[in-house]
Amino acid sequence: MRKILLGLAATAAIAAIAVAGSASAATPGTIDTTTYANGTSYHHVLTADYTCGTSADGKTNISFDFTNGNGSAGSGTLVPDTKGGGVFAFSGAAGDYGYTYGGTYDTTGKWITAQASAGFGGVESESYTFGEGGRTETQFGSVVGSFSDVPTCPAPEVPATVTGNHGEYVSGAAKAGVKGKDLAAIAKDVTKVGPYKG
Repeated sequence: MRKILLGLAATAAIAAIAVAGSASAATPGTIDTTTYANGTSYHHVLTADYTCGTSADGKTNISFDFTNGNGSAGSGTLVPDTKGGGVFAFSGAAGDYGYTYGGTYDTTGKWITAQASAGFGGVESESYTFGEGGRTETQFGSVVGSFSDVPTCPAPEVPATVTGNHGEYVSGAAKAGVKGKDLAAIAKDVTKVGPYKG
């Protein structure tokens, strides 16, 4: 019997998150998920490597790669919120069978919402809802899951707010009558920004 490893449908915004800047070393953990389909449940524990990073828009995110013993592998992203939970998205494949996961998780890593899709040859023919209910008229089945050993990532550094610019300072100095070596010294000191202060 074919074992089904499924995932939850990722939103376009989560899928578009790019890791930028420096990242911490990978932290080992797991993704524990159970799929309910056709009156049978399929339990999978995926080995994951979580890495802290910063998205292109400056938010903390956690990228990860995962594998399991049946040849399934994939990758995804967790985006922590300020309350200790967050949103997640990941996808992978086992041979020609592909799947996508997406939803939200709480402070313990347990999924609190989720949707899923899967299918063969790049064609998503199965859709799944969150929970233990299994198949319905509109859903092929359902899934539950959790993340363990997710690292606590440092918040991204917030750059200092600077008003004005260096050119403004140099121009103001020239208008104030600064000339020669004194003006050259001001022009070389790029820390002087904003209106000229005399």
